[in-house]
Amino acid sequence: MQIGNLRLTLPALLAPMSGITCLPYRMLNRAFGCECAFLEMINARALHYCTKRTHQLMPTQKEDRPLGVQLLGCEQRYVCYAIERLREYQFDILDLNAACPRRKIVTRGEGAALLKDPQRLRDLLKVMVNTSTQPVTVKIRIGWDDAKSARDIALYAQDSGIAALFVHGRTCTQSYSGTVDYGAIREIKKSLHIPVIGSGDIFSVPQAKRMMDETGVDGVLVARGALGNPWIFAQLRAFFKGGLTMGYPEITEVVCVMKDHLDAFIALYGERRGILKYRKFLIWYTRGFSRVKQIRHRAQQVKTQDETVALIEEFKGCARRYPSCVTRPA
Repeated sequence: MQIGNLRLTLPALLAPMSGITCLPYRMLNRAFGCECAFLEMINARALHYCTKRTHQLMPTQKEDRPLGVQLLGCEQRYVCYAIERLREYQFDILDLNAACPRRKIVTRGEGAALLKDPQRLRDLLKVMVNTSTQPVTVKIRIGWDDAKSARDIALYAQDSGIAALFVHGRTCTQSYSGTVDYGAIREIKKSLHIPVIGSGDIFSVPQAKRMMDETGVDGVLVARGALGNPWIFAQLRAFFKGGLTMGYPEITEVVCVMKDHLDAFIALYGERRGILKYRKFLIWYTRGFSRVKQIRHRAQQVKTQDETVALIEEFKGCARRYPSCVTRPA
């Protein structure tokens, strides 16, 4: 799959997720075969005002490539300024978020609110294409409250000169409930000549295969399916390489990865902050296992590295994988 001048050998990318896709998380997924990953979503206005929190999202390293940056914004002046500021950093894709359904974002006219005015979205994307030295993409949903305008939104976006389009198969009002509309994604793919990457409910290889078979998209965007499950990229790479299938890891391997992930958080953020950021990941690693209710509850209360490691060891001793383990949302 090719996005502008970037050629990818794996048609599966790690999506940007706020509070999730930090450097330790990206590097963990890369170790399992993820080729291209995104930083956490960056607010263009916040980058303009140089907020401390925004710059804390930016740490990267040489091995963290190819790398995408996703901007959130709806005002051309702030988006253009953000692009200028981003020239200080090394990255490979510049994406605009026109898909986030969170209320506090859409009430500002950002995220999925841009879907209400496809021409305005096109004009904003044109400015980005003309300003950026990196290929520009956009992530959309299939519409605000229905999919009737999905094709038109996608065509307006393509008209701006973008290199590829990411599409989540739900409307904004659906948020993450209901089912993915494969038909709407298929209609978009049939209408565009640029790469289209499908998103929504990619929790396993069969679901990725279904997305590609039923819609014809060029690739898939993995988001919630990688939470506590970096193995999904090894499974996807094996599948795309030769249709190979891989089983789920034994608990000993899961525990080993949990500890490595914890160490990476503490190394970057320090013990106190690293533990706070890691807690939710510990919970996600317990998906697909029984006898973990108390583990999940206590994971929200650990404060030190020793406490966290002890809880992981307890998980190792008591948890049992469900017989038919299909990765699903926490």
